[in-house]
Amino acid sequence: MKRLYTFFTDDLLFSLSLLVALISCAFGRFSLDSIDFKVIFCLLGLMLLVKNFEKLGILTYFADKMIDYSANTRSLIRNIVILSFISSMILTNDVAILTLMPIYLTIIKKFPEMENKVFGAVLLIVAANLGSSFFPFGNPQNLFLFSYYSLSTLIFFKWSIVLLFSSTLFLLISFLFIKKSVIPTQHTLIPTINKKKTVFLSMIGGLILLGIFNALPYYIVIPIAVIILTVYDKELLTQLDYKLLGTFIFFFIAVGNFAQVELLSSFIKVQFTTSTRTFFGSILVSQIISNVPAAILIAPFTDQAQALFWGVNVGGLGTIIASLANLIGFKLYKEYYPTQSKTFLWQFTAVNLVFLLFFLLFFAFIL
Repeated sequence: MKRLYTFFTDDLLFSLSLLVALISCAFGRFSLDSIDFKVIFCLLGLMLLVKNFEKLGILTYFADKMIDYSANTRSLIRNIVILSFISSMILTNDVAILTLMPIYLTIIKKFPEMENKVFGAVLLIVAANLGSSFFPFGNPQNLFLFSYYSLSTLIFFKWSIVLLFSSTLFLLISFLFIKKSVIPTQHTLIPTINKKKTVFLSMIGGLILLGIFNALPYYIVIPIAVIILTVYDKELLTQLDYKLLGTFIFFFIAVGNFAQVELLSSFIKVQFTTSTRTFFGSILVSQIISNVPAAILIAPFTDQAQALFWGVNVGGLGTIIASLANLIGFKLYKEYYPTQSKTFLWQFTAVNLVFLLFFLLFFAFIL
């Protein structure tokens, strides 16, 4: 009983998602179609790949390089946040966070007295969410809306350039709140990397990306990659955060069940009739069920495609569940700093609400 109690209380987010999923089964019929297996498979593959990179010392190598290229702590955080912002446009927000957060956390482990550590981690997640909105394939909600409304490439970029401009402006302003401190001189040598193993893992990473970008069937290439990585190092398979995968599965089940509630569908039909209502309403719904399910839930009931596009992308800011990428960032931070969960959640919520307020004011003059 004690072990069972520890299992559920150790990760309250996992336990809460399980409870909500069970409650939701009373409102809708459970279906495996509610679960986005592509997200689950890709997460599993990427988590295992990052663990292999970490064990090989590649994360430490890139962390040391990033430190060398930074003049002070502000430029250090700024550099990795900008890298997150740009890379998420192509790699998607989930992949950018899974790749860069461990590097950032490896960096700050070297400087225990460094200020703004949590703020930097939060900005990295915010930047990934915002940067991923620029391309149709940057995040799942954009890919869905691009296909559902049959948007032309020109129209899409007319909408996304507004988000890109405002996001860049707000991120640049946020850097001013990071204290400038001298980075202590490193006395440790930059580790040498096994090139053959690095090339091998990079090829497996490329295989996983082909699955993510639908160049090859994910349900074939991801399992193949997982099997290869497992054979390569069996021990790492036991070190993965399976509760994170469970949280995503329970979350998908809950959203799928609640979407079947007729009262909820009727409410959406009435509320999402204008651009203003759709924008603010999609942000609100995103805070409760996350922006990807919000886009899927609202799209069939409104023709306000532009407002919905802006709303669900901005809606990734706010609560920890507003974007599934937020959960990934939180879980990674908790893995490195298990005693700082409350501090992270407090700062995450505060920073996200400030960003969200800026966007609300910005788009109030555009809609």
